[in-house]
Amino acid sequence: MEVKVNSTTIRSFSIYSNTLPNDFLLDVAKAWGLLNATFKTESTERTYYQHITRWLRFLADRPNHPVWSYIGQDGGSLAEEYLAWQNFLTEYRNDIFDTFFQEDQLKTRNNQLMGVRKLLEYLAYTKTIPHGLVLRGWKDKQRLGQSSTFLSNDFYRLINRSKNDLQKLVDSIDDNDVSLDEDVISLIKNALENTEEDFDFNPVSLVISSLQNRKIQLKDQAASDYIAYIDSTNQAKKWAEDLEISACADKFHKTMLSNVDAHTKMHLYDEALGGCATSVLVNYLIRYNEGRLLLNTDSRYSLFWLPDRMSRYNYNRDHIRRYLGCSNYGMVCAFAFIMLETNANTTSVWGLKEDDLIDLDKKSFQLNWTKKRQRGHEAKYKKLPMRIDELAPQTLTVRDVFLHQIECREKFLNDVIPRDRKFLFLQWHKNNVKISINKRVYAPTRPSLEFFNRIFKKLSKKASGGAWETTPKAIRGSALLLTGLVTRDATAVMIEGQHTSLEMGKRYTYHYPEVWQQDKEIRLFLNWYQALFTVDIEGFAEKIGIDPILYNENKEFALEQRQKEAQNAINQQFGGIHCIDPIAGAQPGTKAGSVCNKVDKCPTCKQRRGVFVTSINNLANVIQWHEVLVQLNQTLSDNDFYKWRVWHVFTTLILDTFSKDPTHARLMREAQEKAALTQNSYASLIPVAEVNI
Repeated sequence: MEVKVNSTTIRSFSIYSNTLPNDFLLDVAKAWGLLNATFKTESTERTYYQHITRWLRFLADRPNHPVWSYIGQDGGSLAEEYLAWQNFLTEYRNDIFDTFFQEDQLKTRNNQLMGVRKLLEYLAYTKTIPHGLVLRGWKDKQRLGQSSTFLSNDFYRLINRSKNDLQKLVDSIDDNDVSLDEDVISLIKNALENTEEDFDFNPVSLVISSLQNRKIQLKDQAASDYIAYIDSTNQAKKWAEDLEISACADKFHKTMLSNVDAHTKMHLYDEALGGCATSVLVNYLIRYNEGRLLLNTDSRYSLFWLPDRMSRYNYNRDHIRRYLGCSNYGMVCAFAFIMLETNANTTSVWGLKEDDLIDLDKKSFQLNWTKKRQRGHEAKYKKLPMRIDELAPQTLTVRDVFLHQIECREKFLNDVIPRDRKFLFLQWHKNNVKISINKRVYAPTRPSLEFFNRIFKKLSKKASGGAWETTPKAIRGSALLLTGLVTRDATAVMIEGQHTSLEMGKRYTYHYPEVWQQDKEIRLFLNWYQALFTVDIEGFAEKIGIDPILYNENKEFALEQRQKEAQNAINQQFGGIHCIDPIAGAQPGTKAGSVCNKVDKCPTCKQRRGVFVTSINNLANVIQWHEVLVQLNQTLSDNDFYKWRVWHVFTTLILDTFSKDPTHARLMREAQEKAALTQNSYASLIPVAEVNI
């Protein structure tokens, strides 16, 4: 009943012999012997052994369980034996859950089953237990970030309801098993309070507002925290040049090396660290250790991080890491900011290299990356404008973040193993890296994607005030979905996401509206819109899989509409969105033949044209309207501003897109000049102090 693990460790299963049959324990020992040969490390064997001893105790403590009828016994019904064992495993799983029931103990629960699963596999191999037994783990709830956007599947599933049905859901939200975050519930309640009839309730507005709000929260938090990170590393440089702090650092160094008695040494430490320990220790590491953290093999390590000393002088590892440019959280803020600015894939940003940033001229730079494809990799890039204003969270650029990360790596770059040195994101930590078959070293290396995912959740939780969490992959999906919902243009999504075909663009454009395909009116509109936007593309229907007959019917209708529009479409716009027919009476409360005054509905109205006109005049209109919306947002209460939220998203997106694209720099500049020189008609049409249309 014993298994020799190594020269110093023997596992004995005889401690259960008073309860469990000897034959069964011999089979367990035999299985463990086979399993032990597969372990690569002693820690794995030790962990798995803890798992199975817990399981054996659980079995021994239940002598009346039906499974005992089959332990060490031959014959009987195989089906009944299987059922007895399966029931026992289910009870054990429940016991694990009852022990580790906290939400943040999910990983612990799953880990507790790993060793038992392995043992069961080998016991089945030795025919001690039936084959095919299942010990299931636990999956994380389908929370935010599990899918491809910031919003949970529950949100998309529940939002497509009538106003009355949604009101009933919100009224009983505490009694429903629904995964909705606090900010989403608040947004839905706000929408319900500000609409009187079902036809006024617009689920698209809720989706757009939710996505935009969360994107803004994330970007603001990442930018703000990264600016604080830059400030910290700049402060460290000042501390290193401060003569008074340097004198304290020198005294600290001498004290560590001195052999004086403990009382005298404590007094010397008080003199050195009593003022501001953090600044002294940062100065010390810059001047005495080339700005690097101490490895645990360094003789000074235990003296530096002595818990009593850290408590006495009020300093900690995270603060010192931040000042030295080794902050894991700071790195993740950089990672998130680059993703938010480029909409690149998670793996693409993770794989950025030190030479992927190129200055094109004094006004713009280019970020290169590679995107993984089924058959290799594809080179991608994005051109972005240089920062011209003073560095601040609102002016932070990808270039600022990239160059700061390069600067942070310099002090320990020579310690990084050669295969990782080219990457932008490098993590300084006690990392036991395998460099050959039998050799491992402690060295800085490229952090894993799991590392970014884990810390990114902290960033999103901080950004939302604890209301929601997400993972990096949701950034790109949310940005593309937002583009699709605002523009309804698969081509715009394709360009933003740098896709090679319209297929992915269509997926994001109709990701949410596909829920409404039950609605005949909206289905007809979407079909018509496809034809209108693509009417000049030869063979379009066959290329993307639309019914050619239905497409041709819509195409003829679209051509008629285009000819009709050509006569009077130039001035039929508001805030940059052109209307197909402003006297169609499309909105509830308007009459056919009279000009529509429901301008708050334009972004989601079915009469909206599917193309944004890139002209000076059109951009000037967006600029002026955006200025008014910004004032409205600052002046009005959340309830009063609610009806203009989607408009605010639209103008923000349009201006953001054109401002960041160097190819449109001249167009944008001329539009800004025209907007500044032309009286803002939107301000007079909708007084900022009182909005009532």
